[in-house]
Amino acid sequence: MKVIASFGLLILVASMILGNPAFAESLDNVRILVLNYDGNSATVKITWNYDDKATNYKIGCVSCNPNTEKFTTGNNITFNNVTPFPNSSYAMLYVITYDSENKIISAKQLIVDLSQ
Repeated sequence: MKVIASFGLLILVASMILGNPAFAESLDNVRILVLNYDGNSATVKITWNYDDKATNYKIGCVSCNPNTEKFTTGNNITFNNVTPFPNSSYAMLYVITYDSENKIISAKQLIVDLSQ
């Protein structure tokens, strides 16, 4: 019985070490930097992790009036005229990742306090 348990443990450890490597998903690591904020609007730089399956990104601002969106093929963008929700300093943005067939790979909603 101990031999079977030891063998099972050995297989489990080997599969963890030699198994498929873990790959980061699109938008696992999104960073937001508020470059400036005048109390009405801000310039925001958004960066995210590289994904070799992604060919296009759509970045948008839900709290902006009017709602705006931009497209890029890179892994960062600077968004101007980001406005917060009324009577607030919080803005809502999003990033959507698309593959070569224009299918969504992943999406991330971002809430940012522009006054920080």
